[in-house]
Amino acid sequence: MNKKEIIDGFNPLDNYRYQIEIWYRAYNISREKMELFHDFLISLYEIIENTYLGSDVLSTTEDIKGHFNWCWDKIVENFNKEKIYFKNRSNCHEYFWNFFLEAFYFNKIENKKIKIDEYFDKLFDMDFIKNKSELDVVTEIYRLLDQNLKK
Repeated sequence: MNKKEIIDGFNPLDNYRYQIEIWYRAYNISREKMELFHDFLISLYEIIENTYLGSDVLSTTEDIKGHFNWCWDKIVENFNKEKIYFKNRSNCHEYFWNFFLEAFYFNKIENKKIKIDEYFDKLFDMDFIKNKSELDVVTEIYRLLDQNLKK
């Protein structure tokens, strides 16, 4: 940041923080739910990663979807035990099936590095500076997960 900008009374970081706060308020995004949804997605990713048996075992789309569904159901069950209730199947489930198919399973087959946890960490960190497309993605994911909560 340029000293002249701060001296003239304009601080771009303060301006960003103000605008992002307005964004979050406009879309009813709360810090508590952001943390909850981050926990849900990181838990889902970790169980997928930890129980993935390899492309030699999960060789068909049907096998892969079965693994994903088992992981999804397990996470929903784990959150239910904590009295946080998510729906088992919904648009949210379908969205994340497609996300993990592309970002995890296909990358595992091709032996590419997977950075899903880093992606979710940055996306759900309300203090991390995001561009417009990242804000759009986090807002869409937030809405999907919020609709997936049983109220």
